[in-house]
Amino acid sequence: MNRNSLKFRLPFFIVVFAISCVSITGLLLQYIVSKNIEANAMNKNLVISKMISNQIALYLEDAKSTVATAANFSSQSPYDMPKIKQEIFRIYDNFNYFDLIFYMNSEARMVFAKPSNEHVKDRIYTDRSYYWDIMDGKKTTISPLLVSSVLKMPHFIIASSVYDNNGQTIGLIGAGLPLENIKRVIEKTQKRFDGKIWITDEKGIMAVHPDINITSNLIELENRKVYKNKTEIDLLSILKSKKETICNYYIDGKKYYGAITFVPEQNWMVVVEQDENSIFSEVIELKKQLKSVIIIVIIIALILGLILARKITNPIEGLVKQVRKLSYELRDPQPINIDLQAKDEIGELSRAFSDMSIKLKENLKELEDAYIRENQLKQYLNNILKSVTSGILVIDKQGMITIFNKEAEHITEFNSEEFIYEHIDKFWDKMKLSLGDIINKVLNEGKIFKDIEVTMQSKSGKEIPISVSASQVLDNDKNAIGVVFLFRDLTKIKTIEEELKREDRIRTLGELSASIIHDIGNPLAGISNLIEILKNNNDRETEKEVLDVLDKEVMDLNNLVINFLEFSRSSTKEKEPTNIKQLVSGIINLLKPEIIDKKINIVKKYEKNPLMVKIDRRAIKQAFINILKNSIQAVCENGKIDIEIKEEKENVLISIRDNGVGIEKEKIEKIFYPFYTTKKEGTGLGLFIAYQLIKENEGQINVKSELGIGTEFLIYLPKDN
Repeated sequence: MNRNSLKFRLPFFIVVFAISCVSITGLLLQYIVSKNIEANAMNKNLVISKMISNQIALYLEDAKSTVATAANFSSQSPYDMPKIKQEIFRIYDNFNYFDLIFYMNSEARMVFAKPSNEHVKDRIYTDRSYYWDIMDGKKTTISPLLVSSVLKMPHFIIASSVYDNNGQTIGLIGAGLPLENIKRVIEKTQKRFDGKIWITDEKGIMAVHPDINITSNLIELENRKVYKNKTEIDLLSILKSKKETICNYYIDGKKYYGAITFVPEQNWMVVVEQDENSIFSEVIELKKQLKSVIIIVIIIALILGLILARKITNPIEGLVKQVRKLSYELRDPQPINIDLQAKDEIGELSRAFSDMSIKLKENLKELEDAYIRENQLKQYLNNILKSVTSGILVIDKQGMITIFNKEAEHITEFNSEEFIYEHIDKFWDKMKLSLGDIINKVLNEGKIFKDIEVTMQSKSGKEIPISVSASQVLDNDKNAIGVVFLFRDLTKIKTIEEELKREDRIRTLGELSASIIHDIGNPLAGISNLIEILKNNNDRETEKEVLDVLDKEVMDLNNLVINFLEFSRSSTKEKEPTNIKQLVSGIINLLKPEIIDKKINIVKKYEKNPLMVKIDRRAIKQAFINILKNSIQAVCENGKIDIEIKEEKENVLISIRDNGVGIEKEKIEKIFYPFYTTKKEGTGLGLFIAYQLIKENEGQINVKSELGIGTEFLIYLPKDN
């Protein structure tokens, strides 16, 4: 029989399914029963342990009461030893609580005992804990387990104080509590309990154990590891805590379940334990029965599976023949025709295949038309991508490049085949770009980046300025499935911008030249007049005065020419990453003589992290020198200048604020005009040149001022990304 045939697989499946169901049900039942049995057994152990603890407590209470009564009787005639002896011996003879009774004076000396033992008479028992308990003021006490010097047998001593008429303790009556009496309390329960019950005193000395014969030697508790709620502890820790505990532990590889309680007031530890086999005997029997059930189920399932498989597979075989015939007629499928009277699912299946063959012909035609439309749409989109004047690069969520259009090839000089289905890191590496962080921000945060200006290196090694935009590619459910990058070649635009800058500079130079020619004319006319005075005058004092004026006029002309040359010198230096904090600090040191001369307080407030800007360092340095000089000249002696540098979005903000005389509102708009000045001495070109240099470095400068309060210059420079 073919193993892939339903005639084999269906019966096999039914058999496996039946076995699985029975097995899983049996295992679940076994697990539930096991858990219930385990929980019930542990709770039962705890109940038994509590019951025994209470029974022992009642027994001890009666025994203590008997000894205390004898001590109270003796206290009524505290020094009548014959009477005390008669009373305690009467108790020994009439009560089976004790295996020993004795009287001990306040010096711990044994006075008399029953049974009598001459070798202990007059012995001093200061080593007994019960003696010190009585001397410390306890009325009645029970000692830990000890070996009696009279009987040479282990027992507990119940001691009660005897006192005189003044309430002073003059001795004690002690009674030995035999371990056999405690065993008898346990035996009533032990007969009906399939487990072990054992007891220790409060110090962990074994008192009663079914497997240990305790004679003249005291046996300490074995400190084995136990598990309470899957937490490992030990028996001595439980003994110290005096808390009821349900736990399990292993002895010689066998698992035991134990319940631990403590006798009230005495803190004797009562342990009730059962081994795993005793508890789970019902589960073992259940396993045997489960095996028999599985064998019966296998036989029944196999018979039913074979019958059911035959009933199902026969009509299906006829249907398979018709469907195979249909595959040869795919271009012109004919309806499936099966002479089947069944009204069940097999009959429905045959009718469904018949309907399918009819619709298949219609769907094939629709599929063919859709395929044609899909190819046309794909071609249309490809034509659009080829015609777009921006480079387009698309990546999926794994960073693999899926689209690389013709304009992208033109800009980068690489063929699309070199990058399609390659990781985007390869493209960044080839182009010498570092835009990896943008992908994470776009994909994970949904950010949109527009017109980021960067420089890339083409295949031929040419550096090309480009503008990059990036946004998410979304599916129909608005889920991000990739990133689309658009980049434009800015080479022509940058060339035009440079041309416009040169034209603007030439126009400004023309205006400056006209103004300078006018401003040079007056000083030259004055110089000419002064020279005439020198020619016609021989007075030495007048000559010196005229020469001083000439020197000042020549210096003013020199400053005018230097400032003009500073502006007219076109900066061709490449912009470079610059730490603006270091640059400003260097300028402050450069101007320190002027700052010290006027005793100006410079207050700096910088961010901790380095702030990098991309600038022409020489030009910006000159601009800041001009601005700071303006502030130094504006403040009075002991004045103050605050300089703050901080990051603000895509720029770095440098604020220079002084507490000088300030500027009138109507004059603020003119301070960046050439040759405009509010000072008696000055060319009026310092702030004008600063303004032009900052603009050339793609920055901005604003000014805020209030008359009598001070002026603040706000300079924004682009960050180095």
